[in-house]
Amino acid sequence: MASQIPVITFSEECTKPGTSSWEKACKVIVQALEDHGCFIVEHPNVPLGLHDSAFSVTEDLLDLPHETKIKNTNLKPSHGYIAKVPGTPLLEGMNIDGVEKLEECEKFTSLMWPSGNDHFCKTVHDYGKLMVEIEKVVFRMVCESYGVEKCYDPYIKSCTYLLRFLKYKKPADLDTSVNPVAHTDKSFLSYLHQNNIRGLEVRTKDGEWFAFEPSASTFMVMAGDACVAWSNGRIKACYHRVLVREQNQVRYCLGTFSYVPGMIETPKEFIDEAHPQQYKPFNHIDFLRYYDSSNGPIKAESLIKTFCGVEAN
Repeated sequence: MASQIPVITFSEECTKPGTSSWEKACKVIVQALEDHGCFIVEHPNVPLGLHDSAFSVTEDLLDLPHETKIKNTNLKPSHGYIAKVPGTPLLEGMNIDGVEKLEECEKFTSLMWPSGNDHFCKTVHDYGKLMVEIEKVVFRMVCESYGVEKCYDPYIKSCTYLLRFLKYKKPADLDTSVNPVAHTDKSFLSYLHQNNIRGLEVRTKDGEWFAFEPSASTFMVMAGDACVAWSNGRIKACYHRVLVREQNQVRYCLGTFSYVPGMIETPKEFIDEAHPQQYKPFNHIDFLRYYDSSNGPIKAESLIKTFCGVEAN
């Protein structure tokens, strides 16, 4: 029987450091990250209406004319407009780099709607702030569990967040899959939030596929390749795929990805005789460029080891 992905309810007590609920959640989250590379957050305090508003403005954004959407450019790989990706012909995406900053949301909104769209701007910024708050809880739990509390403040202060709006167009038939190849994210951590159409599947430690059931208050939290290197391989990257099998349905997804603009280095606390250093310090954005320039078929596998792995003697 396949392992189930743990669900952590972010109640008021659970998100308060020092409580028994906090300590229990820390253990569950770290074990899940080491086993599967992911877990599910049930967030009962998502602001009323934010889920519906966020997906409503996502539809508005992705319904804009093509000539408008291609203005979403960025020198960082996969940080701008995404369309007609090889292997994912039904996928379309747009990105706000730095969604946690109001000025970046305003800049993006002005680009898409020169005459203004205050509702879009406020909604995506509010959504971005919610995701940052979730990340703060998650990363504090991870740091505390591993005894690397010193890493928390520098990471949170330097981290940037990419909000990706994704549209999976209607499959031609029920056997069509959008992205059948399992892959890992190149982010540090990823947070995926779906509309009411199923599609996201993650691979458990048993090699089975677990289908994520969408709801307004649930988020799939996944470790990316950068987190693997930071933790010296203690945390696993989450292999996942998207299969849209519901006929005549369009699936929308919001993905929030955390990136470190500078160098990432494995804390010494993760390195000992039983766990020799596996990764050299690396620049996160350089890793994105390395991934972007890599061979297509290889991209399904984690490239972090070939990018900055320490060679065995």
